[in-house]
Amino acid sequence: MRKRLAGLVLGMMLLGAGSAYGQVSWETPLLVPPGAQGGLGLFLMDATPGDLGVLGTWRSGAGPQNLGLRLGLAEDSSNDLTIFGGVDVLGRLTRANSEFPLDIDWVLGAGASIGDFVWLAFPLGLTAGHTFQGDGASFTPFVAPRVILDAFLGDHVGDDLDLDVAVDLGLDLRFHSNLTIRFAATIANDRKDGLAIGVVF
Repeated sequence: MRKRLAGLVLGMMLLGAGSAYGQVSWETPLLVPPGAQGGLGLFLMDATPGDLGVLGTWRSGAGPQNLGLRLGLAEDSSNDLTIFGGVDVLGRLTRANSEFPLDIDWVLGAGASIGDFVWLAFPLGLTAGHTFQGDGASFTPFVAPRVILDAFLGDHVGDDLDLDVAVDLGLDLRFHSNLTIRFAATIANDRKDGLAIGVVF
């Protein structure tokens, strides 16, 4: 019990150290619905922890493994600029059918943000959603729970590891022109309040 309590306190201290220095998390929100379409994406975001940011993405699209890249710039909580980026891979687990209503992919990622220190994060989780068809458009609500291994590197925080949990809620609105409006928000744990909205084309 004491070990668990000590681990919990240590984890809170590590996350608190990150917040104190205003570092931005590269994967909050992760912005990955199942079967995410290929193409370029441009997003405005409210970074966690931090403020306004811009994010560019690229995805390879359909295939046995769907590769995504991202690069962004955001203000941290001290109004300093942080650069961040990462890579993720989606792999198909199942697709909706008459017996099961959800599309589900696994997702694995690696990335970093660089500001007062280096924050590496390695998310592993699932993304699940269902696509509803309408006149001229389709929409896909999705949820993406994940665990994240965090590594903090730098003189301010020492070299430490932490394990976190996050959940994204998102929505894709896709038009038949292949233009998609994508929104996602992180709602769980210390990464909560991160959100982004943009277009994929």
